[in-house]
Amino acid sequence: MSDEQTPVSEAPRRETLWGRGPATLWFEAWPVLVITIVIWLVFAGQLVGEAFGYQDAIINYGALWKPGVFMGLWWTPLTHMFLHAGWLHIAMNSAALIALGPAIAQRLGRDGLGGLLFIGFYLACGLAGAGAFLLLAPEQVPAVGASGAIFGLWGAVARLAGPGEVRLAPLFSSPVLRQVGSAVVSNLIVVGLGAAYGLASGVGIIGIAWQAHLGGFVAGMLLIQVTPVRFHWLRQTAPAL
Repeated sequence: MSDEQTPVSEAPRRETLWGRGPATLWFEAWPVLVITIVIWLVFAGQLVGEAFGYQDAIINYGALWKPGVFMGLWWTPLTHMFLHAGWLHIAMNSAALIALGPAIAQRLGRDGLGGLLFIGFYLACGLAGAGAFLLLAPEQVPAVGASGAIFGLWGAVARLAGPGEVRLAPLFSSPVLRQVGSAVVSNLIVVGLGAAYGLASGVGIIGIAWQAHLGGFVAGMLLIQVTPVRFHWLRQTAPAL
């Protein structure tokens, strides 16, 4: 009698889809779709509120800024993740969420527990980004948007490695450092575009919350290390008799 278990993996078959692992199957990553829908519903409510003249109230009580937190608006590190500064802002964040989220959602599992783990991971990265913003940003600058959480997903994806993306690359390995470099360059480009657009349109330099991006990215790289690997194809057969 033997109590050995034989692992059954679908990773090789899955990897033939677009040359990547099962994480590319975004349509199975339902938590990503849930968060995306919530973001757009909040944005719709934001537009309605602005139409009725509540724009200042939405920013004052929903955006993240140091004076607000110090005055007791403790919920703003969470609520700012679901507010956006316009159509382009939410479109870019939604596209990034749909591109990056499934890799982590698949890794954490397709069931209810996996969904909760993904949502918790997403929010934790966003809160880390909020903390970095509060620490590093000027006091008078408010922040809105899901960028901190999304950069957290990018940081986590940067660590994925191996067949089926089951393993994690070391923090200071070449693949991870290349992704870090890409994140830095993307921030520089976005900051430059924001400044150029603001000056050209006459509204002044548009601030980019690079501090939140930094905090979220670092959090994602670290938190993925302690999350469970729950790919649905990582299952085992019954013990052989």
